[in-house]
Amino acid sequence: MSTIRIDKKHLKLLDKLISHLTLRGNKISKKDLIAKLIEDAMTAEGLEEKEISYSITDDDAWKGLDDVFELGIEDLSERVDELLYHLNGEE
Repeated sequence: MSTIRIDKKHLKLLDKLISHLTLRGNKISKKDLIAKLIEDAMTAEGLEEKEISYSITDDDAWKGLDDVFELGIEDLSERVDELLYHLNGEE
């Protein structure tokens, strides 16, 4: 982690850009916006980073697991079709 300092003019422009994005429904932090701008500039210059490794915990599907609830059905993974489609052994 490193710290960068920007002048007042560019800090004001950064705040304005974040406000604009937020009003359009794209809430983003300064840190995330700067990271996105750097990645976009790298791509535009043909210098894509080859080692981009994302943590599985950053994946939306992984985050969604926090919202999973317990149904209390012990063999749910085996009976999912039967329960969803009321097959009762039929296809």
